[in-house]
Order: sequence, then C-alpha cells, then structure tokens
Amino acid sequence: MSKGYMGDDGNLIRKRTLLTLVLIAGLLMLSACSGTDSAAENNSDEATENKPKAGLNETTLDDVMTKKDNDEAFYVLIYDAKQEYVKNTKLLEAYDEALKKEDMKVFHLNIRDANEQTISQLYEEYESHSGSSHNPFEDGGLSVVFNGDFNSAFEYHGKSWNLNRLIGEMGSEEDTFFDDDRNSIIQESIQYNLDYVKGEEIELTY
Repeated sequence: MSKGYMGDDGNLIRKRTLLTLVLIAGLLMLSACSGTDSAAENNSDEATENKPKAGLNETTLDDVMTKKDNDEAFYVLIYDAKQEYVKNTKLLEAYDEALKKEDMKVFHLNIRDANEQTISQLYEEYESHSGSSHNPFEDGGLSVVFNGDFNSAFEYHGKSWNLNRLIGEMGSEEDTFFDDDRNSIIQESIQYNLDYVKGEEIELTY
C-alpha cells in the first residue's frame, strides 16, 4: 500500500520536474527573442542618431574625409575663425535657422585648429580641379562634396565670397549674421548651393 503511494508521489515529482523544465525553456526562448528585438531597436536608434538633422550638424575633419573617400555626397560649411568670433557673430545660429527653412542637412567644420598639412593638401587638391574665384579652404563657405571632391557653388556661379574675412571683420563689432544685410548673404549662399545641386543633378547620400 505504501509502495503505491510512493509510486504516485514519484510520478507527481517527475511531472512537476518536466513542467518546470518546459517553463524554463519557454522563458529562455522569450528572453532570447526579447534580446534580439532590443538589439534591433538599439541599432535602429543608433542609425537614426547618426543621420544628420535639418540645419547644422557638427562634424570633424576626419569624419568629413572618411565620407569624402567613401564617395558620399553632402553639404559642409567650412570656416576658419576664432571661436569667440563665431559666437559673437552668431554665425552658426543664423545658418542653422536659414537651413532649417529649406530643410537642408549640412555639416559644419571649423578648420582653425585642424591639421595644417591636411588642410594644405585639400587646398591644393581643390585648386587642381577648380577655378580661382572661390576656395572653401581659404575663403570658407558652403561646399558640396561628391565624387570624392570638394566643390564650390560659388565657383559654379562664377562668384567670389570670403566668409572667413567677413567673420573676422564682424567678430569685434556688434554686427551679427542675423542683421538684414548679413543674413541676405547667407540666404544667397544657400540658394547658390541648392541651384548647384539641382543643376548638376547631385543625389545627396543622406
């Protein structure tokens, strides 16, 4: 009689053990699926974070060179100025506001402290395939990078403009790029670049 009860107890224990193992296996599978979904969401978030937003997006010379060498096509605002002048003239704020109105995504780069040898090389490379009315590495301004080269919309339109000199002149004054005459220059430079990209049928890669 007692053996019968012992047998029933053993069966019950085995059933409970089997049920526990099934539950554990199910939980492990759910955990793995959840982990995969989380990883996918994280990757998606990182990809979104890496994409430039409308307006100005800060970057580095190394990043610009990597994009250039990878044949990416994008806008970049290049300037060579003291940080205090950039702040006093509200250069970045004015450009950012104007670019957002056109839904343009533009990287910006201050080459004041960049590697001089690299900048000199880029200057020479630009001179070798372009004219002489505008050089973004000497004059500053918006440029379009595509086909592995820096290109100037000012050069394309036969215009000359020295953004670096203008920042220097305004830096110690009370003028900012939000002033009507200064802001109109920004608007004009943006339109030159829009027309250039459209005229050359350049497909930006972001």
